[in-house]
Amino acid sequence: MIKRAQNVVRRNVQALRQQGSFAQNFAVTFSGTAAVAVIGFAVTPIMSRLYAPAAYGLFAVFNTMVGNIALLSTLAYPSAFLLPRLRKRFYALVQLSMVLAIGMLLVMLLLVFLFKQPLLRLLSAEALGNWVYMVPVSVFLFNMMMLMNSWYLRTKDFGKRAGIDVGTSLAGRALTLGAGVVLHGSPTGLLLGDLFSKLTGAGTMLFSGIHRQVGEVWRSFSWVRIRAVAYEYREYPFFVMPTGYLNTLASQLPVFFLTSSFGTTAVGLYAFSTSLLELPIGLIGNAIAPVFLQKATEIYEQEPERLKQLCLGLYNKLFYLGLLPFGIITVYGDWIFKFAFGARWEQAGVFTAYLGYYYIFKLASYATSPIYAVFRKQRTVLLGTALLVLCRAASLTLGTYTHDLNLGMLLFGVSSLVVTFLIDMHILHLLKLPVLRVAIRSILLVLVTLAVLKGLRIGLVHFFG
Repeated sequence: MIKRAQNVVRRNVQALRQQGSFAQNFAVTFSGTAAVAVIGFAVTPIMSRLYAPAAYGLFAVFNTMVGNIALLSTLAYPSAFLLPRLRKRFYALVQLSMVLAIGMLLVMLLLVFLFKQPLLRLLSAEALGNWVYMVPVSVFLFNMMMLMNSWYLRTKDFGKRAGIDVGTSLAGRALTLGAGVVLHGSPTGLLLGDLFSKLTGAGTMLFSGIHRQVGEVWRSFSWVRIRAVAYEYREYPFFVMPTGYLNTLASQLPVFFLTSSFGTTAVGLYAFSTSLLELPIGLIGNAIAPVFLQKATEIYEQEPERLKQLCLGLYNKLFYLGLLPFGIITVYGDWIFKFAFGARWEQAGVFTAYLGYYYIFKLASYATSPIYAVFRKQRTVLLGTALLVLCRAASLTLGTYTHDLNLGMLLFGVSSLVVTFLIDMHILHLLKLPVLRVAIRSILLVLVTLAVLKGLRIGLVHFFG
């Protein structure tokens, strides 16, 4: 009896420690992402008056190229940095990721120098001109940031990571604004600011502690161990990398469709719209995701029965948190953008309205998506992401076929919402939670909120014109 009571007390103390650690790590990460979001919101009205939609469109094309290539180059091996228990195995994963990143840099530089014009024509990116030479450099810097970000996640240096994010954001935004003034709104200002952010981010992360272990990583270099970890974590290039690529492609589909059918101005309006929607998502999601993934992995190994309540509680909190703000964006997006950023950005507000309610479920999914990783369900993630890409592509194809930009973006938002919602419910089903009850409650709350806000808009139009 006494021994059983001692075990209960021990488990309760352990649970309290885990909750405290989770709350503390979340608070530290949240403070950093909050500062980044505030910086982003503060400078956006100025940037919207410095740079035209076409400039944002060209910048989106550049980032699309970088994002797609970066995901393929390291084969998603940095995502496995949390898993090795032995330091030498972890260092072997780092070495493998570095070899892949450097190899991709060299191959891309050679291809760009030899086949610049054919590549630009193939990608419908002729407007980039000589900026295409910076794509390999930007990809390499992005890979270094992702590699060191995963390293910090392994060492739980959330405070240090948050500080780096704030400093990098300030430096990048300052250069972007300054270049916008000097270059009179040229897209070059956006590109310079982005490259500078990546360079300062990678450099700061390296010299904030990781540089002390570079010598040990180099001295332990072993092709035998590299081949061994490449095979051991082969599920990452086979499932995690395709999933990551499809996930990126899912968000970049409008860039491809709109560039060819409606021009860079339409792309710029979409890119500006999503950049603002991603700020609150990044504020909360980027604070929660790494901490929750790390804690969910621990709980699943030690007390798996606690995982489903932790997940459901976080899902409900995130859903309620996003319900009203994204509801307001959905109903009043065009008014807000016209007032805050000027008349030329009103259409971006319309795009934001089409995507608003999808972002509620995207926010809530930060409480569910890590569960696939915890359960090692990478194949299921791949299938869900493929479904999202197919539905979005079909929506945009219909809009392109009918030459109706608004129809395509509306269907894009609706299909994104439906697929994301179904994936969330499937994860709750895996956790053996009451899926039907959660689904009905979520749908009713969305419909009621939408009806109230729409009614208020109709009333405002009626009384004020």
